[in-house]
Amino acid sequence: MDINQLNYFINIVECGCNLSLTAKKIHISQSALSQLINNFENDHEVLLFNRKNGRLENLTSAGAKFYDYAQEIVRQYDEMLEMIRKESAKQKGTIRIGIPSMVLRVYFSALIPKFTLENPDIQIEFIEDGTLELRKMLVDKDLDYAVLLEPTNLDDKKFEQYVIQINEMTAFMSPQHPLAEKNLLQWSDIMNYPIATFNKHFLTHQLLLEKLNKINKDKQIMFKSSSWDYLIEATKETDIVTVLPSPINQYLDSTQTVEKHFESPIPFNVLICRPIKDKYSDIESLVFENIINYFYQPIID
Repeated sequence: MDINQLNYFINIVECGCNLSLTAKKIHISQSALSQLINNFENDHEVLLFNRKNGRLENLTSAGAKFYDYAQEIVRQYDEMLEMIRKESAKQKGTIRIGIPSMVLRVYFSALIPKFTLENPDIQIEFIEDGTLELRKMLVDKDLDYAVLLEPTNLDDKKFEQYVIQINEMTAFMSPQHPLAEKNLLQWSDIMNYPIATFNKHFLTHQLLLEKLNKINKDKQIMFKSSSWDYLIEATKETDIVTVLPSPINQYLDSTQTVEKHFESPIPFNVLICRPIKDKYSDIESLVFENIINYFYQPIID
């Protein structure tokens, strides 16, 4: 069997040996699937499936072993293609950067267009996700760089990490909210109100939940989303308190939404991270140095 036929075989097994269901799933005729199995069994003089009334029922012992090998071969084949895709991207001058969507919009919207115009042969591919998933992708070598929130929990011996922005999490609410008149919030102030923030794929969700549970271990985050726009909208005409990174405030209408700082805030520190290598390519170095220089440029009075 070639790689496509192995995929057909795997799908047959995963569909409970139902050829009709498999045919609909992978858009191939039922007769072609049946012929594939029969030809293989005849050519190799082995039965992959037990049959009942002419229908496939389940895997034989040989079929089960073949299924395990098929899964591993397809997995390695997919990994090989992904490796080739990445190597091709590098040769074409493509750098993959993992970054949370909000951080991309707030901190990189000015840098990247300018860099791209000045370096048209270098392509930057952004992978947008939460810090937890991006960290995993960086460790698994699926990214060249990742923009992560602190704490990154990366091994300092394997990854370089540079802080590029320092900020904090703040509370957003309606101007009519009972807490809107307070100058500075305690965490206990928001415990009697519904709380909203990013979903569990974001590190900010985890950090906020840990902070709340120190006061009341039963306190839950009621509203969760990957969209900060939705989370802000949820505060209008309600008592919902949305806890999000403070930089979001620059995009909000102050007549519709109030931002309040905490006396003991959760840090929102942004870091650019990359694997430590003996040597970086010219393109890798150029992109990284431009990011660092952009955020570390001296302040001129």
